[in-house]
Amino acid sequence: MSTPQPATADSGYITDPGPLMNTYTSDPSLQRTLAWYLPSTTLQSVQPHLTQFGAEAISEQVREWSADAERNVPYVKSHNVWGKRYDYDRLVTTEGWKQLGKWGARNRIVSAGYDQHLGVDRRTVQYAFMTDGAAFILSSRINKLPSTHPFHTAFQGLISEKDDHWTSGQWMTERTGGSDVQNTETWATYSPLATPGFDPLGDGDYLVSGFKFFSSATDANLALLLAKTPSGKLSTFLAPLRRTVVGADGVSKVVSNGVRIHRLKNKLGTKELPTAELELKDMRAHLLGELDQGIVTIAPLLNVTRLHTFVGSLAGWRRAVSITKSFAKARTTVGEPLWLIPMHLRLLADLEVKHRGAMNLAWFTVALFGVVENQTPSSNNLAHLPQPGKEAEVVFRTLTATAKAVISKMATVGIQECQESMGGVGYMDEADEPEFNISRILRNNAVNSIWEGTTNVLASEFVRFLIKKDNLKIFGAWLDRTLTLIQSADLQNALTAAWSALRARFTTQDPASTVADGRRFMFTLAWILSGALLALDAERDNDPVATEIARRWILSAEGGVGEHVFHDIVTVSGTASASSGGEKHLQWDCRIAWGIDLPPNRASGHRSLQKASSKL
Repeated sequence: MSTPQPATADSGYITDPGPLMNTYTSDPSLQRTLAWYLPSTTLQSVQPHLTQFGAEAISEQVREWSADAERNVPYVKSHNVWGKRYDYDRLVTTEGWKQLGKWGARNRIVSAGYDQHLGVDRRTVQYAFMTDGAAFILSSRINKLPSTHPFHTAFQGLISEKDDHWTSGQWMTERTGGSDVQNTETWATYSPLATPGFDPLGDGDYLVSGFKFFSSATDANLALLLAKTPSGKLSTFLAPLRRTVVGADGVSKVVSNGVRIHRLKNKLGTKELPTAELELKDMRAHLLGELDQGIVTIAPLLNVTRLHTFVGSLAGWRRAVSITKSFAKARTTVGEPLWLIPMHLRLLADLEVKHRGAMNLAWFTVALFGVVENQTPSSNNLAHLPQPGKEAEVVFRTLTATAKAVISKMATVGIQECQESMGGVGYMDEADEPEFNISRILRNNAVNSIWEGTTNVLASEFVRFLIKKDNLKIFGAWLDRTLTLIQSADLQNALTAAWSALRARFTTQDPASTVADGRRFMFTLAWILSGALLALDAERDNDPVATEIARRWILSAEGGVGEHVFHDIVTVSGTASASSGGEKHLQWDCRIAWGIDLPPNRASGHRSLQKASSKL
C-alpha cells in the first residue's frame, strides 16, 4: 500500500471544470423560444450565425479582450505634459474594449434590427444593444429628410457592421435626479451658424449648455440628450462629441464639441464602460423631433434600452448558470458528485424554472416590439400576440416596464445563487479569468435594476399607465383572450383566478394605494403572464420538461418572480399533485436541470445517509 502524500501547492485535489459550451447550442430555452417566434425558414437562415456567435462568445480571443477591458479601466487625459489643454479630452480605453465593440458590430448586434429582409421578425433576431436606441429614433425620421441631411450619416454609422461603426450615448440624468427630467438644468438656444461650416453633423443650429451627472458611453461618437429651450419645455437633441473645424491657418482639425469630462465615475461594476460627469458649454446640436416635445421624442429610446437591459440580464444569468453547472460536474463532496446531490439538483432545477419563465416573458416582449414597430402581425400569426394597433401598443408599453424591472431583479438573485453554489471560489473576482468569474457578472448585472428606471420608478410608471384612460380594459381584454388559449383546465383556471383577483384589486383600490402597492401589482402580473406563456409554450408540442416547468410555476408556486407579489394571489393551487415533492419531484429536477433521467445510483447528499448500495 502506498504511503499517503500530503498536498502541496501544486499537487493533491484540484478542481478542473471543463470549458464552457457554446452559449447558443447549449441553451435549450433560447432555442425553444426562437423556434416559437421565428418562422422555420428564418430560423434556419440565422442558425449558422447564431451558432458561430455562440462559439466566439466563449473563445479564448473574446475572453482575452474581456479580461483586458477589466484590467485596464478607462482614464482621461485633458492636458499635455506642458499643461496645455488638448483640443478635446482624451478618453483612453483599452484595446480589448475597442475590439469587443468591433466584434459586436461584425455580428450585427445593431444592424440586424434594420435588415428589411427579416421583416417583422428582425427584432427577434437582433441582439439588443444600447446603440440601437438612437438608431431606432433616427430610422423613423430620416425618410422624411433630404438625403443630404446629416442624420443619414449618423444612422449609417450606427448600423455599420464594419470596424468604423459608431456608438451613441444618452444623456438625461442630472444632479436633480434621473427620472424627474422636468428639473433639467441644461438649456438650448437657437443660434445657427452664419455660414455653413465644414462639418454638417457638428454644425447644429442649437447651442446647448449644462451639466450631465451620469453620461453613459462617454466614448461614443454622438449622444441624444434632453435640454430646455427658452419656453422652459424639454426638447431632444442629437450632437456629436467632437466636430471638425478649420483653423486660422486653413488646416482642419478635430476639436471638442463643447464637451468637457469633469470626471469618470468609479462604479461597482461595468468598469470597462466609461461613465462620466460632463460639462456642456455651447455644444452644437441638432433638434431631433418637434420643438418642446422632448419626452415624446425620446420615449421610444427608453423602450429599446429597456429591452437591452432585460435581455442583458437574461444573458448574464444564463452564463452564471452555465458556470455553476460546469463546476457541479467537476466537483465532488462527501464522496459524491455535486451535480447529483438532491439538494443541489433542486437548486439547479429551480434556477432553470425561473430562467425559463423570465425567458418567455422577455422574448414575448421582444416579438411584440416587432408587431408595434411594423404595425403588422407576427410572421407566425401567433394567437397570443396582441393585434397591431392600440392593443399591441398598450400591452407593449406595459411590458417594457414590467419585463425590465422584474427580469433584472430576478437575474440578480439568480446570479447570486449561482455564485453561492460554488462556495468560496464563486466569490473570487479574477480579472484575468473571466470564463468562470461569476462575481464580475453579479457586479455588472447590479446596474440593470437601476438604469433605465429603478424598480420603484418602473412600478409607479406601470400602475399609472394601466389605470389611465381605458388602458386596463384594453390590456385585460387581450389577457382574457390569451388565457382561453390554454388547453389545460387546471393551468387555465389557476391563472384566470389569479388575474381576476388582481384586476379586481386594480379597480377597487384608490389610485394612491395602488401606486404604493406598485411593486406587488407589477410582479404579480409578471407571474401571471410568465405562467400563461409557459403553459402555451408547453402545449405547442407537449414537451415533458416544458410541461413540468409550467406545472411547477402555476400550480406549485415554484420558481416564480420573487417575493414582491400578492401572496394571497400567487399561491399553491389545490390541484397541485403529489409530484410537488419526493422521488418523482427529484426525477423531474434532474430532467429540468440536466435534460436526462436521474441515474439509478443516485447521490444522497450526506455521509450519514449513504448506504453501500447507493454510493456512486
